[in-house]
Amino acid sequence: FIDPQKVALLPSIKRSTRDLIRVDPRSDGNYSFAGRNWLYNNISVDGSYFNNPFGLDDPAPGGQTAAEPVPYDAVEQVQVSVAPFDVRQGGFTGANVNTVTKSGTNEFHGSAYTFGRNENLLGNTVRGSQVVARPDLSFLQAGASFSGPLARDKLFFFVNGEIERTDNPGSDFSADTLDKIRNLLITNDQYDPGPYQGYLHHTDNDKLIAKLDWNVNPSNTLTLRWDYLKAKRDLPPHPFVASFNNTGRGPNESSLPFYNAGYAINNHLNSFALELNSRSRRFANRFFASYNRFRDFRQPFSKPFPTIEVGENSVPYTTIGHEPFSIHNILDQDVWQFTNNFSLFRGKHVVTVGANFEAFSFYNSFNIFRYGIFLAPAPFGTTFSSLSDFMAAIDPTNPNYSPIDFNSYVTPSLGTPYKGEDISIGQLGVYVQDEYPASERVNLTYGLRIDFPLYFTSPVDNPYSRGLPALDQFRDPEIVDQSKLPGSTPLWSPRIGFNWNASGDRRTQVRGGTGLFTGRIPFVWYGNVISNPGANPNLYPTGPLRPTGSSSDSSTLQQSFDVNAIARNFKWPQVWTSDLAIDHQLPWGLLGTLELVYAKDIHAIFMRNADLKPPQGTLAAPDGRPFFGGCMLAQPPAPATNCPAGSGPGGSELTNDGGAGIYVLDNTSKGHSVNVTAQLRKNFASGLSTSIGYSFTDARNQLKSTEIAFILWQNEPVQGDPNNPELGPSEFGQRHRIIGSATYSKAWSPTFKTHIGAFVEVAEGNSFAGAGGNRYSFLYSGDVNGDGQGGNDLIYIPRTQSEIEFDACAS
Repeated sequence: FIDPQKVALLPSIKRSTRDLIRVDPRSDGNYSFAGRNWLYNNISVDGSYFNNPFGLDDPAPGGQTAAEPVPYDAVEQVQVSVAPFDVRQGGFTGANVNTVTKSGTNEFHGSAYTFGRNENLLGNTVRGSQVVARPDLSFLQAGASFSGPLARDKLFFFVNGEIERTDNPGSDFSADTLDKIRNLLITNDQYDPGPYQGYLHHTDNDKLIAKLDWNVNPSNTLTLRWDYLKAKRDLPPHPFVASFNNTGRGPNESSLPFYNAGYAINNHLNSFALELNSRSRRFANRFFASYNRFRDFRQPFSKPFPTIEVGENSVPYTTIGHEPFSIHNILDQDVWQFTNNFSLFRGKHVVTVGANFEAFSFYNSFNIFRYGIFLAPAPFGTTFSSLSDFMAAIDPTNPNYSPIDFNSYVTPSLGTPYKGEDISIGQLGVYVQDEYPASERVNLTYGLRIDFPLYFTSPVDNPYSRGLPALDQFRDPEIVDQSKLPGSTPLWSPRIGFNWNASGDRRTQVRGGTGLFTGRIPFVWYGNVISNPGANPNLYPTGPLRPTGSSSDSSTLQQSFDVNAIARNFKWPQVWTSDLAIDHQLPWGLLGTLELVYAKDIHAIFMRNADLKPPQGTLAAPDGRPFFGGCMLAQPPAPATNCPAGSGPGGSELTNDGGAGIYVLDNTSKGHSVNVTAQLRKNFASGLSTSIGYSFTDARNQLKSTEIAFILWQNEPVQGDPNNPELGPSEFGQRHRIIGSATYSKAWSPTFKTHIGAFVEVAEGNSFAGAGGNRYSFLYSGDVNGDGQGGNDLIYIPRTQSEIEFDACAS
């Protein structure tokens, strides 16, 4: 619980909710708690759904544009619950994060603020020597709030508006060797790729919150809230096309992408919420309804033109042309939520019966590589074998000049329909609960929640896919029917919690409980099934582009070379969580807390490729891992052995020719997390409040990535069978984390006060936290096990000196 005093006084460089939730020792400061996947949280504002439901890039709205959807000055408090045993809270297997916004009162209040920084506030020297460049940049945030009564004691308002403008250098490197490439493209192809140095990337957002609170009568209150966000962020090209070895988007020390190879991402949000609370001596009722309208889209800087990546010897130089992931890239999301909780007061019992319904509608258009892609040279599908070959294709003065008409690759796609699909899904939850004081010292809360996944959109039926040979995770034959979705199987979540006043004077409190929690999946995984039915000329020759019935212009079903499916018995994420905590008043006015949270996955998520062949052999000892792509491996660490007779070298790892895999979303019960937290807090009469906490997390699962279905399988580090990956440390959370905070307030007069806040963090974490990684994998850069995926095979670490053999002939 981050109270109003901490919200007001703690420092916040980003002026973001993320700067508030970091006060919880279990947080990594970036929406992950106790090592759980950050997409498995339920994020809400005043109790209303506020997640990014499709789950691309970030769990919160505006994350793609680095925008905070709610102005910081509108935040009253933040509530974080990792193991709440109140069955009214659902939709998560990570944490429930609720931001409570401010309301108007009987007094008028107003504020205006501005924050800024530029390159003059950045250091770039160490001991007098310049170590980094200091290019021009600027940041400006300005806003104002106003609140008060429209009718005293009856109707109140609060409004807060804010703008943010950021200019970051798109490139602070210098070069002149790219001028020739730019001039040749302008002259020969009438295409200007834009500058490659000296340009700026802009990040802008406007946000507004307006809130009305109405005391209708002594028994009823009504709240209306509107949130608005319009955000835009310029970005360089995706890392997939900006580097051969995934060195990031660039620019960097080796790569200078041209400006027009980038794009702008837009996040637009309108959120409306209504809450009606009714109460009498015998009952209470809370009705809640909300609607969130997300409109996310990309604006490429380039006109239609192929994507050209230029590099040599595994070193990327530059990216030219249209960003391949930004061609008619649109995501519309509409989310409806209806909740009603009815509580009946019967003696010592408070019995609550309630229901929650959520409906999600998406329109997703994604037209990757529509204008063609040239990689020079490429890790696959090489177009040019070297940089000199590329120059020979564009330079008429080159003695080996062999021109390529790049525009000819664009012309066939112009005027044809864009690919896209409509996707609808929902969730219904019903629950009953009793809160009962079992004695003067013990309070119990126990209840049952039942959640029903609802699939409203069925994939296109592709009969051909049902005839494709496939293997399940145990390598037994299976039929993958991508047109069939799991039924609305109920997911049961019984819970019980307690609070024991152990000492009788509330100096020692023991609290905890145990129960099941059911969450949602990032719906991009469901969308992959709808958009990748394997309907393409290779797998379904009679299948033309199919209309989706979408109201969006030029919308057709996406064709694909792979098949995505969901296992017939698939369940949404479910975890069994147990919590035990002790709060104790220590000497010297200290309040100490010790808490243990253990979570065991019941239905965790993993991805498998049902098109992967059984192992064709094993690598030579001492490695001994299975090999899937043939029987001779002409690269380190060793040749394959134990190969079946007649199998040739370098065979395909896939059972079916002409495709790119059959990716099945499935469940596993493997996975768990343990979190131990210790905290000390003390408030001083002088106005000083202090807190220090330590958290230890050990979380393990089989799902490394948070990306689309194919990448979920592709990016999982494996030692043996990629369809049955090893249990490994979670990519989220920080194993060891120490945080400290202090706030101080001093009133000099009724109208003048001084506030001071401080926060410190020492953490051993992961790549997300930016706190130094203590969990990483050593991987081969090639495809050692022959499963068709490079860069995900764990390096074999020799156990003894005798296993280390050097090749005397190696150069």
